[in-house]
Amino acid sequence: MKSEQAEYAVSEKMPALVWCSEGLNLSELDIPAITLLTDVKVKIHMTGICGTDLAVITGKEPGISGVIRGHEAVGTVIETGANVTGLKIGDRVVIDPNQSCGECRFCRQGKEHLCIGTDGRGMPIAGLNKNGTFAPWFVTEEKYLYKLPEQMSWEAAVAVEPLACVLHNFRESGIRAGDSVLILGSGPMGLLCQIVAKRMGCTTISTEINAGRLAKAKQISDYACPPEELTPELVSSLLGEKKFNIVMDTVGTQMEMAEQWVERGGTIIPFGINGKYQYTISPTFYTQNAVRLLGVGEYLNTFEDAFQFAKDVPEVSSLITRKYSLNQSGTAIQELLGHVPDHAASSDKPLLKTVFVF
Repeated sequence: MKSEQAEYAVSEKMPALVWCSEGLNLSELDIPAITLLTDVKVKIHMTGICGTDLAVITGKEPGISGVIRGHEAVGTVIETGANVTGLKIGDRVVIDPNQSCGECRFCRQGKEHLCIGTDGRGMPIAGLNKNGTFAPWFVTEEKYLYKLPEQMSWEAAVAVEPLACVLHNFRESGIRAGDSVLILGSGPMGLLCQIVAKRMGCTTISTEINAGRLAKAKQISDYACPPEELTPELVSSLLGEKKFNIVMDTVGTQMEMAEQWVERGGTIIPFGINGKYQYTISPTFYTQNAVRLLGVGEYLNTFEDAFQFAKDVPEVSSLITRKYSLNQSGTAIQELLGHVPDHAASSDKPLLKTVFVF
């Protein structure tokens, strides 16, 4: 085993944000140790707060008690197992949290994104059903780590995992250059969708209710507006007789608007996560208008593409506008939920993406 000189004794604890029934708790846990010859220990530098984390916190999605949350992370290798050959101590890396089992019936079919795990309870995903990266140290196998080039910023690298989700949705939907794309919501995932759509050569329209995020969307999309301003007259001025080939709901509650604006033969993608949201569809609408309602699951073989995209399009780093320490987690979460004033609302950086920095 190869390791840098330890700054902390193995017996020492580390702070970690752990989910329990009452919410996220800042706890003291054992520092994780390497157990496999292919394991790598990473000192986390930056980890993003995802919409999925917020969905759990607000009760829109279930969370597994006792699990360290966090799954969008970058850091530095500080220790390697004896069989690790592609990474060395000091390498900067981005972490792929999705750890498909390779053994279930879906994995054997090459559908790792549908993995149900060896126990049938779901794909092992760091920060969801196994310990994640809301902590200073993290251990995973070498195959789930990607070495960062020197020129890539931490901020661009921490966008790789959500970018993998975005690129998977785009690939599965068959979006092509020249398509008209409506992106409902301009949170971090919505903004990444806009960046990707514009990069692909799509006519990109977006909506947002938050003034700061709307301002950012206006810098990216061909046109951005509050939802209520998306009128037939406006769409006609932008697209002529057409509606949108693709409508992506990154909020998780916008199916009515998606149906209103999807073109005949188009595709609606429910992207945002809100397990409490329910919407009654009319199958006849989808049949008569040849509209696809497309759910794509976890990303499949897009992590490397996302890594390359972040290298080629460094503007993704501009989405990181808030940085907090772990012991400021309460403020960070409440700010994202809109329960406390945005501490920098008067600055030129709106509240887009928040990360913990160690």
